[in-house]
Parts: sequence; C-alpha cells; structure tokens
Amino acid sequence: MLKLLEFNSTPNVQEPIRQFLLNYQVMSENFSESYHQANSFEQVLESYFQFSKNQCVAIDTLLETLKITLDKDHTREELAMMLKDSFTF
Repeated sequence: MLKLLEFNSTPNVQEPIRQFLLNYQVMSENFSESYHQANSFEQVLESYFQFSKNQCVAIDTLLETLKITLDKDHTREELAMMLKDSFTF
C-alpha cells in the first residue's frame, strides 16, 4: 500500500486505501475474536475461512475502485501484482 501511495498519492487513491485498511482492521479484529472464542477445530477453520474470503472481497473491491481512478499506464498491473504478492497464503 505504501509503495502504491509513493507512485500516486492523490485523494482519489488515498481514500480507497484508507477505507481498505479500516475494513482490514475490522476483519482482523473479528477474526481474532472468533478465533479465541472457538471451541473446536472446525470453528477455528471456519473463522479462518471466513477471514480469507473477506480478504479476497476487500482486495477485489479495492482493485475495482482504484481501476476507475488510475491512469491507463502500467500502474494498474503493478497494483494487481503488489496486492497479489502481499496477500498470498
């Protein structure tokens, strides 16, 4: 995210990233809470599975939002690669 902001720090890019990070924080807190409340292996797996799904949705949403604002050079492709690399499991 920081690298992306180095390339383009306009408000059109900053705001979607800020929203993504806020959502990611909430998702992480929810995962942590459900993980610690889990009483079985299945509940732990379900918590992790839901967290992973939420991550994918958040990243897809961020990418779609940024596609609209980014110019037509290779910035979009670089963004997709950076996000894919940073959230590989």
